[in-house]
Amino acid sequence: MIGPIGGRRLPAEIKLQICRAVLGAKQEGMTVERACGVILLDPRRLRRWLQRTEAARAVRGGPAAASPRLSPAGLRAADLADRAPVARRLPQRLTGAERHQILEAASEERLAHLRHRKFCHTLSREGRVWVSESSVLRVLREAGKVPVYLRRTRPTRPRPEVDESEPNRSWRYDLTRFPTRAGDYHLVPVIDGCSRKIVGRYFGPEATSHSVQAAWDKALAAEGLLEDNGPPLPVAVSDRGTQMTSRSTRAFFSDLGITQSFSRPRTPTDNATAESWMATLKCERLYEADTAELSPWEVEEMVDRFIDYYNSERLHQSLGFVTPAERHEGRHLAIIQARQQGMRQARQQRRQDAYRGAKESP
Repeated sequence: MIGPIGGRRLPAEIKLQICRAVLGAKQEGMTVERACGVILLDPRRLRRWLQRTEAARAVRGGPAAASPRLSPAGLRAADLADRAPVARRLPQRLTGAERHQILEAASEERLAHLRHRKFCHTLSREGRVWVSESSVLRVLREAGKVPVYLRRTRPTRPRPEVDESEPNRSWRYDLTRFPTRAGDYHLVPVIDGCSRKIVGRYFGPEATSHSVQAAWDKALAAEGLLEDNGPPLPVAVSDRGTQMTSRSTRAFFSDLGITQSFSRPRTPTDNATAESWMATLKCERLYEADTAELSPWEVEEMVDRFIDYYNSERLHQSLGFVTPAERHEGRHLAIIQARQQGMRQARQQRRQDAYRGAKESP
């Protein structure tokens, strides 16, 4: 062995040689610490080996002498051999009677449905057993008697199905507020669910059912859907705001023969089209303008300019990068086909140019 003796398990024969060497040096007048320092061994480790030898001698019925009195000849390799660790006794471990009491109570019908925490405290209140909640849970798990807990959640409702395959099949609307110098003004946009076109809007100080009716009157008139022989009227899709579910709004749509479809409670994503459009309006126009410093007519003019831009100029990704007006009027098919044809011709032209360049090159 070379170097310090530490951090490893040594065979009993090597321990025996080390102990005999140190004890022999002690008999010659050298201290144990000095002898251990020469061989680079921690003195505390040597004393633990010698104490283990004393314990073994005591078990055999020999004299239980102190470590300094041990002679090199009295040491045995068997006494210095490592022994497997003995498991500690846990004084706080549950007794067999306590485990039996827990399992017996868990088999009772009146307690079988309780969770382990209430079950634990019920047993202590009845004076049957006093243990911790975790101990009860551990005993029940080992016996396979943990009840199946049913998580209480609200029932899942299916998402409202709305036909948005063609324009004017369903219109979505919502209400939002803008601060102005004259107080709060409200906007009710009406959006076609298929083309995303803003077909009508209301902007004014009221936030009542009359605001909803005014927005829909403008939208139906602008789309020419109030004629006697006109197409079927679209479905009115909205959330469950008081302006949308009021008695006067229901009567208004009922008189026109329009069906209402409401979002699920606490589920704003069901009306994501209207929510997304209002977020686009605020982020791209109104947040930078600070409407609180503007008059109502200035805010209204700004909203109308954005609606014209949104309907006629702004390309919509979900529509195939055409404008809502082009999708609403059916012009989007020709635009998409023209782009696809142009891309095919461009690819063919690039191949021809590459082939011509390869033939002309030396």
